[in-house]
Amino acid sequence: MACVSVPGVLAPSLASSRRVARRVSGARAARVTSTVRAPSAPLGARRASPLARPRAARRAPRVSAASEEDLEKTLGASIDETFGDKARSAFSQSASSSRNEETIDWRSIGKYFAATATQAAVMIYLTNWLSVGIVRSDFTPAIQKTIVGFWFLFNALRSRVFSPLNASRPKTSDEKTAIAQRKRPSWMPPPLAFPVIWSSIALLRAFSSVAVFTVTGTLNHPAIFAMLAHLSIGDTWNSINNVEKRLGVACVGVSVVLLSVYNVVFQYLRVDRTAGFLIAPSAVWISVATVLVWTIWNINPREDGTREPLAPMTRRA
Repeated sequence: MACVSVPGVLAPSLASSRRVARRVSGARAARVTSTVRAPSAPLGARRASPLARPRAARRAPRVSAASEEDLEKTLGASIDETFGDKARSAFSQSASSSRNEETIDWRSIGKYFAATATQAAVMIYLTNWLSVGIVRSDFTPAIQKTIVGFWFLFNALRSRVFSPLNASRPKTSDEKTAIAQRKRPSWMPPPLAFPVIWSSIALLRAFSSVAVFTVTGTLNHPAIFAMLAHLSIGDTWNSINNVEKRLGVACVGVSVVLLSVYNVVFQYLRVDRTAGFLIAPSAVWISVATVLVWTIWNINPREDGTREPLAPMTRRA
């Protein structure tokens, strides 16, 4: 009696498994078109009783072409779906990264320079016009000094009206909201101290400018121009910090404001020591404010842990 060996019966199943494995690994195998049949037993074994066959031969599964194709389609669809989703996800992340790529906003930089220069030019022109009118008038020196004092007090408090930008200053109520949004160092003065400090500095700017006018007899002087330029730079910084909320750019801006006030102190000292000493507290306070702004920038990183850029940035489309 001839018997069929187990490897001979399972050979089609093993071959099908290898084809499925090649499909999973990415290789495109030729689709099976022929029906998988179990190997024929010898002629003498066909007439033998089924009971005479070995148990392994009777229990060997028969794999049809239809079941094999269904298995391949199922596995192939699952693989295509998995790798397709990953490819689409990678592509979307790449596209999102390209859209969110930041580049320097040169337009904003040009806007800051143009606004500062325009405001300074307008204020210098009006101050020269006022100077000519005062000198040619028959006003007493006391009245002339009073006019100059009010003019510079107005500029110290409301110079932003000459700025092309929105250079509004924060209110005390808004400062409380800003504190809730950003961390502040423990040594920062309370919000109520800022109006008092800036009002005092405005008076010192007016008195020191009157002292310069008393010595020079005119407002057409480099020291006066330095003061007007300092006010213009400060208004541009107000727009960057208070309106646009660009904390990194505000750090660079407040450093420029600090340099401009040092220049004012130097120019006023050259004209009159009293004028220089009167404006010096302004330089001291702005020095403290500069350290404060840089500290706030350092302790308030973005969501990804990085610091806000020091240059104005825009997202590339």
